[in-house]
Amino acid sequence: MIRFDDMPVRYPVGEQSFKALRQGGYLYVDKTEFVARLIWQGKFIFLARPRRFGKSLLLSTIEYYFRGEKELFDSTWIGERETDWKSYPVLHFDMSRCNGQSAEILNAHLHRKVEDYEKEYGLEIHSEIQDIGDRFNTLITSIHKKVGAEVVILIDEYDKGILETLDETQAKRDAMSTVLRAFYSQPKAATESVKFCMVTGVARFGSYTLFSGPNNYLDISMNATYASICGITQEELLSNFEEGIAKMSEKLQETKQETIEALRQKYDSYRFTESDALVYNPYSLLSAFSEGKMDNFWIKSGISKVFVKYLTRSEFDLMELEKLWVTRERMEGTYSKEDSIPLLFQTGYLTIKDVRNLKLYRLGIPNGEIRSALVEQLMPRFMGISADTFSELLTDLQDNIKLGQIEGWIMDIKSLISKIPNQLFGPIESHLPDEYERAKVKETNIANFERTYHLIIHMIGQMINIEARSEVSFAGGRADMVIETNNYVYVVEFKLDSTASVALKQIDEKGYLLPWHADRRQVYKIGISFSSKDRNIVDYAYQGSEEN
Repeated sequence: MIRFDDMPVRYPVGEQSFKALRQGGYLYVDKTEFVARLIWQGKFIFLARPRRFGKSLLLSTIEYYFRGEKELFDSTWIGERETDWKSYPVLHFDMSRCNGQSAEILNAHLHRKVEDYEKEYGLEIHSEIQDIGDRFNTLITSIHKKVGAEVVILIDEYDKGILETLDETQAKRDAMSTVLRAFYSQPKAATESVKFCMVTGVARFGSYTLFSGPNNYLDISMNATYASICGITQEELLSNFEEGIAKMSEKLQETKQETIEALRQKYDSYRFTESDALVYNPYSLLSAFSEGKMDNFWIKSGISKVFVKYLTRSEFDLMELEKLWVTRERMEGTYSKEDSIPLLFQTGYLTIKDVRNLKLYRLGIPNGEIRSALVEQLMPRFMGISADTFSELLTDLQDNIKLGQIEGWIMDIKSLISKIPNQLFGPIESHLPDEYERAKVKETNIANFERTYHLIIHMIGQMINIEARSEVSFAGGRADMVIETNNYVYVVEFKLDSTASVALKQIDEKGYLLPWHADRRQVYKIGISFSSKDRNIVDYAYQGSEEN
């Protein structure tokens, strides 16, 4: 194979075939020890992970192992240890290839796929069997009888049909579930003819009861042994991507350690089990090295329309997602518009941050890419403007922040806020007859009003891919926001119906600038005052570190 000097490493972005990856000279992060553990662990296995996290490649690896293609496993963990290579018939169903618009289309797709395998193994074509479950069961037992070897069954993205009908009528969802349940129950029903069966998807299968006797499937999704079965660990990053890190460091004009830290902030910190093992998003990480830049690759690769609908009609506070304690049952629950947490966790927009007594889990946004994605999907709808207009405004804002143009980026924020519908903020004054009750309601409304502005600024900061943290704690108190770039640090305090000078005074009195006393970057303290009457920024002031 010809190798190019400017790209000696081939990064397998989107490559889901283990055979193509190994024969194509792509970089491969060895996960075959997990394959051996899975086969030893049990016959029926289930794994849930977000999309593009390597589930399909994992199943492909298992497929070629059971096909006995020993040469593909040279220099891998399993290749150096396996001594008894055998070949088994493999039935591999990729449900993402099916157009799941209706139960009828899904049923027809499954019949075609089963017929393909009937032809491949020289079996009788059972087109007269109308029930897809019965036909699948006949296929499994017939192959076992003819070949004389048990069958390996791999089902990828098992829940696609369900996910695509989440926003449909209950009747349509039930019809889809009926077809899938009839199909998915067959590996268990034909257990004597099955060597190994693994099912993967995004959602926890228990939520949809699509499997007959779900206790017979070992769910390893939150098993600490398999915490890094999909994704890239920090150790794997350092041992497999040294050349990519060096090239990116040179391009970004950063040190190796600065580049590693930037990658970690952008793509790391997914945690799927009680173990504290963290993994990078593999698709985004590979894309970053392949293209030599950091971008929101995972988000740009596609997002479910259903996901966007659920987010925009669900009630939640973006900042509250950073400190959310939930039970395991809630994390693994069925999606609903009343509770978007299961959807956010199972699709990868939230991850485990901490565990308390193995009963409560603190969820949070994993990394910079996901923070940007949440805001990118919500803010244009939140503000009632087009995605293109929003993107143009944010690009200008990002440029001004990076260049230290404080007045420019404050005016950009003011422009963005002006586009938000007034009714979002709610009233300040009340018309209750009792003066005491009226004052209490006003106090509450002002607090909510101030928080709404704070949330908007926080969302904008996350969207522009700049390190922006809200409610940052210091010894003397809590700063409203800290924004950091390569050349500047902005410590920001917000006030409602007050003055910018009061905000600056609080920064000084609470010592919010002390952590950056010896920082090589230019440090600014910034006070911003909102008006509940004008519903926008009415006053701002700032001072640089050399002026203090």
